[in-house]
Amino acid sequence: MDIEHLKYFITVVHNEFNLSEAAKKLHISQPALSKYILKFEETENIDLFYRKHGRLVGLTASGENFLSNAQEVVEAHERMLKELREQSKMVRGVVRIGIPPLILTVLFSKFLAKLILLNPLVRFDIVEEGAFELKRLLALDELDFAVLLSPTDLHGQVFQEDVLQKDALTAFMSPNHPFKDKEKLQWTDLRHEHLAIFNESFMIHHQLQRKFQSLKMNPKIQLTSGSWDFLLEMTKTSDFITILPSPVRQFILSQNYIEKAFEQPLHWTVVLTYPMKAHRSTLEKYVRASILAFFTEGQEPVAISTWQKEIE
Repeated sequence: MDIEHLKYFITVVHNEFNLSEAAKKLHISQPALSKYILKFEETENIDLFYRKHGRLVGLTASGENFLSNAQEVVEAHERMLKELREQSKMVRGVVRIGIPPLILTVLFSKFLAKLILLNPLVRFDIVEEGAFELKRLLALDELDFAVLLSPTDLHGQVFQEDVLQKDALTAFMSPNHPFKDKEKLQWTDLRHEHLAIFNESFMIHHQLQRKFQSLKMNPKIQLTSGSWDFLLEMTKTSDFITILPSPVRQFILSQNYIEKAFEQPLHWTVVLTYPMKAHRSTLEKYVRASILAFFTEGQEPVAISTWQKEIE
């Protein structure tokens, strides 16, 4: 007896043993249904039904037990098929996201951990590079998304941008630095200071250079690095000043450093960039929607299967 035959039996019972009605619902002939029941009882040498004048009128004790088991089997079968169908609809694939090291640590570590764990069938390739390399990879179609600082200088008719977060660049220094009592800094205060800043692969480096040039300044940039924690470490026991995005403060011990804002701050605007396309995959749509919801609305990520149901 297969699943379909179990359904025959259940349908007969649910139609109060009326073979004619049961046959209609099963889309088979009444004689075929009657023959199937008799053959099964003969094969198994058991009576499932009570009969009166050749008609089915009820279930025997064996029939009652068989009905209970048959319903469990059919329900389990349907549940299994439903799960298989849901799994077949689950999105698989690879998404490539480029993020500069600083932004990855300061803004994306918590978000990405949740997103990746929620989607075990998706492979997330996180490319950790400076802005210039990420823009190159984006232009070569080797990335689906890149997280960059605005302005990106990418062609507006080729790439699209979504603002994720706006902050400012601030100065970090030792609590013993001569500027410790200043409420805010002027950019010109840095004219003769020892600076440790990001290297040329970072947009912040070029933002600062443009600012210094606009003020006709040539400060003492004595150290460049790609490591923000190393830059901070250099200031702890010296008069070095480093300039970093203000959210860095969340990741440092405040007693080791002090932070000073600028009177006219440089903005640190983080954007999600991606190529303009006529068609985006479901995975690409999901990743973009999840990033925007997290950074602009404070919504925690959900699994792609849940997201699909929400937008249907």
